[in-house]
Amino acid sequence: MFGVSWQAVLIVIAAMVLVGSAIGVIVTALVHRSRITLGLAIGGALLGAVGLLMGYFLVGWADAHSAFENGHRLDLAPWGENLWLRNRIVENYVLICLIPACVLPLLGLSVRSAFTRRQPHS
Repeated sequence: MFGVSWQAVLIVIAAMVLVGSAIGVIVTALVHRSRITLGLAIGGALLGAVGLLMGYFLVGWADAHSAFENGHRLDLAPWGENLWLRNRIVENYVLICLIPACVLPLLGLSVRSAFTRRQPHS
């Protein structure tokens, strides 16, 4: 195993947060277009970052237990563990990371709109 400094890990996590925030702001801007406010953009950025990190951590968990033979992943580990689902998660890591980063800002916007009352125009 190779050693990685904690500073390098923080830089990678910060880059993932930045990408997730950008995805969240883009999704929020696509939904609200001209009605976007700073509060909506910040909320979308936070939820996008959380969604992307959640996806990356799920993929990291799935990749932590892997068994290889001749360069191919085994669906059944030599120690008897069934790795089929974990292998499918790792193979589709881009979708597993992007879907929560796009869905969480949408979910946040729908929850926010459900709890805010619409003021009638005067």
